[in-house]
Amino acid sequence: MLSARNIAALGFMTFAMYLGAGNLIFPPFLGYQAGDNFLSGMTGFLLTGVGLPAIALVIVAWVRGSDNLTAALPKPLATSFWVILFIVIGPAFIIPRTITVAYQFSFAPFMGDAGLIPFSMAFCIAAILFSLYPGKLVDTLGKWLTPILLTILGVMAVVAILYPSGYVTEATGAYVNGAMAEGLTQGYMTMDALGSIGFGWVIFRAIEGMGVKEPKAIAKYTLIAALMYSSAMALVYLSLAYIGVTSEGLGLNFTNGGEILTAFTNYHFGVFGTLLLGAVLVLACLTTAIGVTTAGSEFYSRTFTPVTYRKSVIVIMVLSGFIANVGLSQLLKVTLPVVVALHPIAISLLIIAPLRYQLSQKMVLATLAVAMIFGCIDATHILEAMPAQMDKVLEANLPLYHYYAGWILPTVITLVIGLIVQRLTVKRQALAKDY
Repeated sequence: MLSARNIAALGFMTFAMYLGAGNLIFPPFLGYQAGDNFLSGMTGFLLTGVGLPAIALVIVAWVRGSDNLTAALPKPLATSFWVILFIVIGPAFIIPRTITVAYQFSFAPFMGDAGLIPFSMAFCIAAILFSLYPGKLVDTLGKWLTPILLTILGVMAVVAILYPSGYVTEATGAYVNGAMAEGLTQGYMTMDALGSIGFGWVIFRAIEGMGVKEPKAIAKYTLIAALMYSSAMALVYLSLAYIGVTSEGLGLNFTNGGEILTAFTNYHFGVFGTLLLGAVLVLACLTTAIGVTTAGSEFYSRTFTPVTYRKSVIVIMVLSGFIANVGLSQLLKVTLPVVVALHPIAISLLIIAPLRYQLSQKMVLATLAVAMIFGCIDATHILEAMPAQMDKVLEANLPLYHYYAGWILPTVITLVIGLIVQRLTVKRQALAKDY
């Protein structure tokens, strides 16, 4: 039985791993665009941006570990999926971006590009030191870094509520007539479900490190962590979105949430505001980098005998720091489509995992193949690389294509067919036995 203090620390650790720079920057821009349709837009966003990752964690708890999500796959295929996932969300995508974004909003306003290399070195060293001790991750994130981060965000939220920067303006763009649908789309596009299946490795290890070994108890505490994460993240999103809703007095023609947060902190706190925002984003990026590094290293050390946890942590962070300074923009052109295409596969695995005993392996593979094919179509659409004529055809004939979720219906249909085929097969075998 964990103490209330340890449960709270576990929830804070889970929250911290999800809260990256993107999670901080996007909500203000949503609020800015949604205007007087803020509530419906945020409802949609919270359903997919918070609800989907939380449900993913619940499923991870249900099947008792992230590794069990791929239990129905042939081992080489399962291993390949995890390797690709942790490379893409680790040194090839998320961690280098955390480094560059953290620098952009902390030291770049004062030093330009000149300080990126020393900042990257310091950031990577800090992430390595924290990540090397996964048994202390709950203490590191849950009892220290996250409370500091939440305190700063709390101050910003209180100031925004007591001293709004302007009046609520009218909705613009897609939020005029379809605010909830647009919110659903944007929440889905956070792709935090990918984080859920990766962070499951860390959460289970952290709970075991607290002395809990019984699988049912581990699942229970994972569910509690998911509930705490989703509650805290929803409050943070609402607070940040409210800053965007009331940003009328900060200026016009904002193009992203980072500009809104910068204007907000400068307006209320002056030069100190730049430092405040920098501290928030550095902490958010650091906690995410630690979570992703720890999750990947847990997987590599468990799966590949020659690889130790310590070596994996160091290699991941050294590669991330190098890429952040040398080739991030070029690499993003390659990895972003992979991230987008991986998302439907990851969600499909989450749906399949509780049903894996009711599906043949062939139908599991067929379902994932359909998710991958249509996920690639959605990736092409998201990246605006779909040929115009084909785009029109898909828009008219593929449900949810407009919302970058055209993979859902074909995948669900394939899954249902698989369940029906398996049930008929079982019945046929039972009848054959009787005769």
